[in-house]
Order: sequence, then C-alpha cells, then structure tokens
Amino acid sequence: MKRFGIPLLAAAIAPLALGLIPHLSAQEAPSPAPAPAPFMIAPPSQQPAAPPPAAPAPAPSREAAPPPAPAFAFKPLLPASRVTLEGESDTRSWAFYLSQDEAGTDLSLDVAFQNALVVMPEVSRLAVRLNGERIIEVPIASSDRLKHSSTAVRKGLLRPGQNTISFEVLQRHRTDCTVASTYELWTRIDGAGTRLTFKGPNAQQFRLRGIDDLPAIGADEGGQTTIVIVAPGASRAISANSIFAVAQALALRGRYGQVAVKVSEQMPDRVRPGTLTVALGTNEEIRALLGALPAEAGGRSFLGFVPSPKKGADMLLVTGESWPDLDAIVGKILTAPVSRPANINRKTMDTASWHVPDAPFISDRQVVRFSELGIATQESSGRRMRVRAVVAMPGDFYANAYGEATLYLDGAYSNEVLPGDSHIEIFVNGNVAATVPLNAATGGLFQQFPITVPLRHFRPGVNEVWFETVTVTKSDLACGPGATLPGKSRFALFDTTALAIPDFAKIGVSPNLAAVAGTGFPYSVASRVALIMGRQDPANLSAATTLLAHIAQRASRPLAVDVLAGTAAVGDRPVLIVGAAGQLPAGLLPRVGIADNVRATWPLRADAVVVTPDAEGAAVFDAVINRLQGRQATPEASGGAAPTTEGVRERWRGSLGGPLARYFIAFDQWLQRTFDLSFAQLRTPSRAPTLYEPAEGTDLIAVQAADPDTRQVWTAFIARREEALESTVDRIVSPGNWAGMAGKITAFRGAQEAHIISADSTSFVMTRPFSLANMRLVFANWMSSNIGIYALALLTACIGLGIGTSLMLGRLGRRS
Repeated sequence: MKRFGIPLLAAAIAPLALGLIPHLSAQEAPSPAPAPAPFMIAPPSQQPAAPPPAAPAPAPSREAAPPPAPAFAFKPLLPASRVTLEGESDTRSWAFYLSQDEAGTDLSLDVAFQNALVVMPEVSRLAVRLNGERIIEVPIASSDRLKHSSTAVRKGLLRPGQNTISFEVLQRHRTDCTVASTYELWTRIDGAGTRLTFKGPNAQQFRLRGIDDLPAIGADEGGQTTIVIVAPGASRAISANSIFAVAQALALRGRYGQVAVKVSEQMPDRVRPGTLTVALGTNEEIRALLGALPAEAGGRSFLGFVPSPKKGADMLLVTGESWPDLDAIVGKILTAPVSRPANINRKTMDTASWHVPDAPFISDRQVVRFSELGIATQESSGRRMRVRAVVAMPGDFYANAYGEATLYLDGAYSNEVLPGDSHIEIFVNGNVAATVPLNAATGGLFQQFPITVPLRHFRPGVNEVWFETVTVTKSDLACGPGATLPGKSRFALFDTTALAIPDFAKIGVSPNLAAVAGTGFPYSVASRVALIMGRQDPANLSAATTLLAHIAQRASRPLAVDVLAGTAAVGDRPVLIVGAAGQLPAGLLPRVGIADNVRATWPLRADAVVVTPDAEGAAVFDAVINRLQGRQATPEASGGAAPTTEGVRERWRGSLGGPLARYFIAFDQWLQRTFDLSFAQLRTPSRAPTLYEPAEGTDLIAVQAADPDTRQVWTAFIARREEALESTVDRIVSPGNWAGMAGKITAFRGAQEAHIISADSTSFVMTRPFSLANMRLVFANWMSSNIGIYALALLTACIGLGIGTSLMLGRLGRRS
C-alpha cells in the first residue's frame, strides 16, 4: 500500500504548488469535499456547484495506469502476536518459508518494536539477521511507542523454501546495577509491524506451484495459520474421514506452528495472509460450488493449486469422481509422504516455526552438545546471561521421581566475579532444576564440570532448558557512573558443553494429558482412533479437525480416524470425544469421570470475564475485581448471621492448630528442605471414584480416563456451549494453553487460566517389549513416587528377614 501513497499525494498537491490552475478544467471531475474529521461536531463544508457537463475525458494511456494492488503484498514473520526478548542479552531464532516467486522478487524487511523505559538507549542495540547475515542494527530507544524500521533485503539472500530469522538484543539498565534490575529489561517485537514486504511489480502473480510450497502459506500477524476446508458435503458422514485426513496432512506438510481449521460449506468472503483455502468434494460438488470445474481438474481425480475465485492466494483443489477416488488421491499425494510407522522413533521434533534448530528426540541414553542445540561459544560482560535450548522426550517417558541427567559444563569466569552472590542455574520448563555457586575468588575454569539435573522436571514432548549465570562484581555493588555499561567479559560458555540423558523408564501412564499435548500419546502409537463428536456439523467438524491436526503434529504422523455415533462400536481402540456438553449422549461423560448432570447445568451458568493476553490493564483489573466480589459475599448478603467473637476465635484456632500440629508442620518442612520428602508422599493411591463438576466460569474441560473394560485411553474435550465450541478450541490449542495440559483434568477459564487436577490413581500401558532393565527403572520410579508403600515394603522385608534369621538360628545354632 505504501507504493501508491506518494504518487497520489504528489498528484493532489501539484496544482496548489504551481499556482497555475485557478479552476477545474472541463476535462477534470470536481474534487469531493473533504470528509469530516472523526468525532467532528461542526457540519461538513458545502460543496461548490457542479460545473456544466463537458465532453468525456479521453481514456488514460495504459502506461499511466497504476498497477493493481497485489493480493498479499506482505508476509508476517512472527510465530506469535509478539515476541519478547528479556535481560541484558537474548536471542530468538526461527524459520519461515518462501515460494519460488516470493524469493525472486524485490523484498524489504519491516520491524516494529517497543522497549522498557529503563533500557539505556546509548548502548542498547537490536540486531536482526536473515540466514545469518545481519541486515538491521538499531538503537533500542522507543519506550513510549512502537518504532518502525525498514531495510531492503539483498537480492539472493533469501531462497525458496526454509529461511531463518534471528533477533538479538544487547540491553543495559539506565541506573540500577543489581541483578534484580536485569529482569526489568525487555524489548517486544510486534507481530503486526514485523514482516517481509514484496516490492516487485509481479507480486500479484505469485503462484503456489506444488504441494512443496505449502509451508510458504505462513501465518497471520498473530502467528496462526488458518486452513479453511470448503466441503459442500461436510454434513454427510462419508466426507468426515477425508476432511480429517486432508487437515492432518496439510498441518504436517506445512509445518505450521499454530494451526486452526475451519470447515465450511461455502467459500469464504475474505482471505487473509496465513490462510490456506481448500476446496474438497466430488467433481459434481465442486462444479456446483465454483460454477465450473477448473480446467486443471479435467473431470478426473485432481489434487493441486488452482487460481482462487476470491482475491488472495491460490486455492488447493481436492476432487474426484467419487469419495473413494478422492480418498485414494489424498492418501497417495498428501498422507503417504508424512506417514511414519508407529514403532519407529523419530530423530527430531519439529520446532522450526518458533525455535531453530529442531529439538533432538531423546528416546534412549544420549549425549547432546550445545553446538548441536544451536548454542554457540559466547562471552558475557553483563550481570546475567541466559541461553535457551530445547530437547524432546517420548510419550512413554516415565521419570517423574527417579533419574538424573548431567550437564557437563565447559566454561570460565573471571577473577572479578565475587563468590557468594554469583552462581549458575539450570531451568527446565521454567523450574529451577540445579544451582551451582561460583565460590572461587580468583576465577575458575570448568572442563566437563558435572551438574546434576533431576529428570522429574522433564515431560513428554518438547522441553525448554535454560542455562543462566549470575555474575556480580565490586563495580555492581558500588554502582558508580557508567557501571552498567558493557565492560570486560565476566563469563565464557563454550559450545562443547554437553547434556547427557541417561536411560530412563519407558512405559505409558494413564491418565496423563501432558503426554497427549507433548507427543500425541497414546494416539501416536495406535493403529486406529475412534472419534465421537457431539454432532456432524461445521462447528463440531472444525473443532475436531483442529484438535486432530495438533495431535498429528505432536505425533509426527497422521492418525487413522473412525467416526462413531456412540460408544457401542468403540472396541479396543483409544477414543477422542469432542463436542459441547449439551450435545453429548447421556452416560458418556461418566465414563471419563465427569458428572452426567453437567450436560444440563453447565451451559446455563453465567459467562466468565474473558481477559486476553493483549487486554488493557483496566480490563484485567475489572476482571479481578468481579472475581473477588463473587467470592467475598458477606454473611448478611448470603442470608447468614454475622460471625460472633467466639466463632472467629475458634476458626482461627482450628486453622493454626496447637503446638503439636505446628511441630509436625515444621518437621514436614524440614523433610522437604533436607531430603525432598513430605508426609503427603506417605499416602497410598486412592481408588475411590469421584465425578468432576466444572467450577464457575470454566469454558472447556480436557479430561482423560482409562476405560475399565478395554483399558484403552479415552480423552474428551468438552465445551460449555455449542456456539462457543469452535472459538474455545482455537484458544485451547494456542501454544501456551496446549503445552500446559497435564493430569487427568485440565479446566480452562478465559484466555490463559487453567486449573489442573492430578490423577488419584494411574495405570500403566506397555509400549515396549518386556526387558528387565526397563522394568527395574519403572519399578524404581514407581517406588520413589509411592514412598509410603516403599517404606511399608522395606519394613515388611526387614521383619521377615529378622523372623527368618531367628528361626534359622533357633534350629541350627547353639544356646549360650
């Protein structure tokens, strides 16, 4: 759009600047009166009388006409609506994809960012790299508004297919020298203003030449890719399997980071960037949908891109004479290339849309060097340095209470670093996993220095590992003028540092929603999956297809789905249930641990205040106040009597307990600090079944249970209302919410609030051939998780040994 702004402006002001045209000629149309400004109260100005009709103006020459606006003259680049870089130094890198036409045109890179007020602009810098080449470096000096920066991209720098973009920041605080002040430093990259802009005259003719161009669809300004499947026969049962197969294969082949699927029976009115439109149906249905069958199809089975009838990118056409013909071509062209046998482990897990390189998939004992994780040798002159890496664990990863990984550190710190306050910390999924103090007053050199990292912080799927150093010097304590400026290097980290993962127990655990969110387990290893929907309509199909696409991406293989009307024909298959509470048949919810009366009572509850991540502070404040007012009704307002002095005293006495209770609490806290044990671990697993009812304001429930007859896993995604099913599922599959699923029940409220309920009891699912080594690890982890049973078994063994020894000595020994 910027390309046409300058010519139009010049044409408007030229007559006024030259002063040669006192009035409009007969060849010119009268200029319209200026529109009133927004919220203008004064009446609009009167238009001058129209001049008499004149001879028609000659047709403008073809050369003078401006070229038509391109369908999409830009490509958003961020994996989310915003990306935040924090601390004194930070780097984020990910991949994006271009088609052959896009890579060959003239390009410019636009970047929009805003930073914290306390960032010192004189020394703080933001750098952007494309395929390793730095093309932007600007001061970080825009705390009050978004700052926009643009630069042309060198011809040939970007290539068809995968490209990488990296954002690097070096930030220093204006005044504060403490380590705590480094957490106040941030620079936020804006998704709407950060993009590639196409400047070539042929941008309108960009074509998607084949299925390999699917990743070039990209995402919108919020990082989401929308697949719109237009299927005129979507309401027919025969179409469901084809819709599911197409959506899963496209999500896998497109390598989309955040995908939402919309199923419709009509073409969309508007297509935005990051949208892939798919026309799916028989030749007859496509002919009725588009008015004519595209020439490329030729009345036969066809799968490929054709010009879209709407303004926008090309449309993917999938058609055939009949549905069996259509299923055959989908399986051959789309599904087969991304299919993987369930018993073959992958080497990596796709994270390119938000992190490069891809996460190595750890299926057994393995040592991974930092250089393989994308961490280069680097030095830090700041007070806090953090580097990020990702590794992936299989769905049957079972080490929540036993096992330790080891980080072999190669690094060094200078003699200016003060012992005591300086240390190294390892974070796994946001949890502190290890801390190592830097105690040498003369500096130190680490050569394969071992740091123990408990495996209990890891989970199935992608795990984010942070290596962080805090280095404090005397200049930080004095905090004189210029103390926050970059100076001598304090810490060096070498890329020969390695993370060693030992053998760990491999067995499936049910219920465990974290395994579904992480790797799609157990659906990732199932030959067939049963799907039960509330009803077969576009809303339910959209929700189910979105969930299946996400599970297929985590499983790295498409799922074979059988759509069922009820539970009678489930058989020995894992089950997925998707729908609104009121749509599901009676008796289905109790099978996954939900009270059956939820079908009638839950949809009638009042709506919760939904606060999105981008909401203004006032909206967040109002939501908190409303929630607090709902909890703090006075006894008089709720119909009760005011509490008496004795009643308040007894309540406080009961809550605090006596001296003996306080002693046990203190002893329990000492056990946790010293031995990482607690009295809660002495409990035995409960077998009492309880049916769950959602709390006030819950929008969607993800719940998992094991069927008592077949021991197969049933997972249900249940929304409160039919009309909100599609939008609620779209919120749940956002990266933050999806990765947060765990336990047997995860209840979602609003945009990012989730409540997790752990399983009272779990069952094991064998995933590997029996081996004594693996079962030893399984047994050790289970005993560590159930320390009460372990203590009881140990006590029983000791008593048995004592009795046996006494009997043996009584029979064989001599009395003294």
